[in-house]
Amino acid sequence: MSEITKLEKQSKNPDRLNLHLDGKFYCSVDALVAAKHTLYEGKEIDPAELDGIVLESDRQRAFDYALDYISRYTATVKKVRDKLYAKGFGRAVVELTLEKLQGYGYLDDAEYARRFVEINSKVKGAKRLALDLKAKGVSEENIAAALRGFDGSDAALSLARRHARGKDLDDRNYTAKLAHYLTYRGYGWDDVARCISELKREREEEDGR
Repeated sequence: MSEITKLEKQSKNPDRLNLHLDGKFYCSVDALVAAKHTLYEGKEIDPAELDGIVLESDRQRAFDYALDYISRYTATVKKVRDKLYAKGFGRAVVELTLEKLQGYGYLDDAEYARRFVEINSKVKGAKRLALDLKAKGVSEENIAAALRGFDGSDAALSLARRHARGKDLDDRNYTAKLAHYLTYRGYGWDDVARCISELKREREEEDGR
């Protein structure tokens, strides 16, 4: 048996309590659940019993919270995991919730990556898309699958045309700025060089040279 040595409200979430067993932080628990099961400082309890209480009470709450979140926002597994931890749910509850959501097909990083590339393909190159997806916690495997066959050359040229409107392409300072703009967007140097060359060719045709 262990002793509950401290029960204190969380500063960011007063509906949850930090519970300490034998002088050490053990878990967080919903305040209503703590009251229902008469958890109080000084009470002796089997850690296994406490785990069961917390798991059962938090499992549905975590699932309902996650389901509400993904009904309003498109999210990756990492994002939902971070949100659940921020709400104070423990690791076991969080992982069970994520497993359930993925089992129902509500969370799918492969599909998220595919849609992200589709939506952003006209304003970002492959390198930027990959970096953004990696920052969102998408695996290398899913990123590679989403970018398979991706060709951003037309989008790069479209962005370059817009950026270069009214600019002097013979000005090296400007072409350096244009190159920086395109590389920041995630386009490789081959695409950048091709865009600048094509823009100059188009200008020459317009000028009748």
